[in-house]
Amino acid sequence: INVLCGVGILSTPYAAKEGGWLGLIILFTFALLSFYTGLLLRQCLDSQPGLETYPDIGQAAFGTYGRIALSACCVEYIILEGDNLASLFPNAYVSLGGLELSPQRLFALMATLAVLPTVWLRDLSVLSYISAGGVVASILAVLCLFWVGLIDQVGFHNKGTTLNIATLPVAVGLYGYCYSGHAVFPNIYTSMANPNKFPSVLIACFAICSLLYAGTAVMGYTMFGEATESQFTLNMPKDLIASKIAVWT
Repeated sequence: INVLCGVGILSTPYAAKEGGWLGLIILFTFALLSFYTGLLLRQCLDSQPGLETYPDIGQAAFGTYGRIALSACCVEYIILEGDNLASLFPNAYVSLGGLELSPQRLFALMATLAVLPTVWLRDLSVLSYISAGGVVASILAVLCLFWVGLIDQVGFHNKGTTLNIATLPVAVGLYGYCYSGHAVFPNIYTSMANPNKFPSVLIACFAICSLLYAGTAVMGYTMFGEATESQFTLNMPKDLIASKIAVWT
């Protein structure tokens, strides 16, 4: 749940504004597709003994070239991270003697060092307590939004738009991001004490996350209407305690 229901929940009201009420169909469509591909991923891992990661699947399907191709895709994300951070901090660089690192290379190196320890984990059960904290934080943020709308009397008075064709692609991108948790599915599957329960776990997680996403989208859009910001915490009155709790979480 923590993988699927992360920071994307903050943007679901904005996605509802950009896509309209009918755009919520896209959210549930992505949920079904992501659930189905999760089942397909399990079948891939069970197709041969010893398959535990995406590179393993790549090698089983296409040989060594498949493993190399998947590893190259991971390098692309490091390059993307370096370029994005360099655009935010263009003056960051390191110069030690004859060694000089441009902002792109510096941030690519930092991103690599930050991510590297996580790829050594083969048993994600050691992170279960941290994951539980993330789930609590997501639910708490949604409860704060509900509290502001009902108890603090911001109200649910905006009717919204049925469908926004012009900005629907924005909603598609945001809703698609909500279910981008497949990267850790192989590790979760191989870490389970009873892997046969993986489909049931997927059903429960996708159902809970979809309800949270849809509920947050409906509450946020009916509360703030066309003034809905990219994150609902930006719309919440800053002087309210519930708003501060939502931001802190």
